[in-house]
Amino acid sequence: MKKTIPLILALLLLGCVSAQAASNVIFVGGAEEFVFMPGSVYTDSDLFENFKGVMPGDVITQRIIVKNNSGKEVRIFLRADPVEEKHREFLSRLNLQVSCKDEQIFDAATSETAQLTENTLLGAFKSAGSTELVLTLTVPYDLGNEFMATMGIVPWTFLVEEVIDDDTPHTGDDFELGTWMLAGGMILAAIAWVLIQMKRQKSAQTN
Repeated sequence: MKKTIPLILALLLLGCVSAQAASNVIFVGGAEEFVFMPGSVYTDSDLFENFKGVMPGDVITQRIIVKNNSGKEVRIFLRADPVEEKHREFLSRLNLQVSCKDEQIFDAATSETAQLTENTLLGAFKSAGSTELVLTLTVPYDLGNEFMATMGIVPWTFLVEEVIDDDTPHTGDDFELGTWMLAGGMILAAIAWVLIQMKRQKSAQTN
C-alpha cells in the first residue's frame, strides 16, 4: 500500500546556515501511516518550513526528525525518485546534501537521485525511537534571472518495514515489496525561486 503526500517546500535561503526548529516525519501505523509536520499555507504535509524563497549564493539548513510512534519496531527507508523533465533544468543548478546520524547519504544536484536511487536505510527504530536528517541546500551565485519565479518538484518516498526478527535489514536490491507493511508517503518537495518577490518586499520597506 502506498500513500501519496503532496509536500510543498518553498525554500527560505538567508545566506547563512540556519538553526531553526526541525520538521517531523512520524510513522504512527494503522490507517494514518505517516504524519508530516508542521505543514504550511502550501500544504498540510510541508516539512521545509525554513525554505520560503531563494537568492543566488544562499545556503540554508533544514532539520527533519524521523520518528516511530507505531508501538512496533520498524525500519524506515528513504528513496529519491526521478524529477519531471520540466523541473530538471532549474533543479540541476541547485545542490543538496543530506546527512543522517553524521553520515552523508546524499550530495548531488537536486535533479538527481544519486545515492538515494535505491531504498536507503535510515535506521531500525523501537517505539518512540527517532533519528535526524540534516538537509543543506546551496544556490550558486551565478543562478540567472531566467529562473525567477521558477518552481521545481523533488519527489521523495519514505518506506517502512516491520521488524519481525533479527534478520539483516533489507536495503537497495534486497528490497521485496511483499515483505513490507507499508510503502510510505511520497513527498513532492517544491523549491521556489522568488527573487522578484523578495526585491519588491525590500523596496516596500525602503519606501
